[in-house]
Amino acid sequence: MFTICFREFKDLFKSIRSIIVILVIFAVTLGVARLISQFGDQIKAFGLGSNAYAGGLLTLLLIAGPLFVTSLSHNIINQELHSRTIRFLATKTSRNKIVLGKFLGVILFWIVSLLIALLLVVPFSKEFYLPEFIQAVIFISYFVGLTILISTLIIKPSITMFLGIAIALAMPVLGIWSMVSENIFLKIASHITPYFYYTQETTSYTYFVIFFPVVFLALSLFIMRKKEL
Repeated sequence: MFTICFREFKDLFKSIRSIIVILVIFAVTLGVARLISQFGDQIKAFGLGSNAYAGGLLTLLLIAGPLFVTSLSHNIINQELHSRTIRFLATKTSRNKIVLGKFLGVILFWIVSLLIALLLVVPFSKEFYLPEFIQAVIFISYFVGLTILISTLIIKPSITMFLGIAIALAMPVLGIWSMVSENIFLKIASHITPYFYYTQETTSYTYFVIFFPVVFLALSLFIMRKKEL
């Protein structure tokens, strides 16, 4: 399982798309940090405080995080199925460990990327935002779990790429729309997205999001056991 985890982690870091995503995150984080360093007094006057440094990164993730995850990992399982390489993996380890290893590898990639991004802010903010870092990882884990579930359900990588992009664009719209709409069905639907929990006044709501990637992963494991390799 850990061999698969570290292989997935290294493969993501070697990908051109991953490098571009990381550079975007770093550039936005540094850009926000420098902007706030120039207008720090005005920001404090609005009551945002130094947390605005981490706020720039969290805002980027809330808007573009789903697209980042799905574009990098939409074929994380079905590529192995499509190329038949999973048959070789299945002779070395169990199906459960393949799925878990893939999940852990992607999560590790994002933990390292987000950690570096927040460390880049430290020279400006003079502190490390641990709560925001944990919230960012939890948010990303939702879409990692969802992406693995979709990639397990659908065999063709081309379809999961299209579906992943569609979901990545629809989720933020649904989340933001539900905040301003009075439609009861939209309000109910928003509860299955992480945006409902991340827009509550109490930040402790964000920890409820952990439940979703666990469910997505459990479903992926169940489906994987039933698949013919």
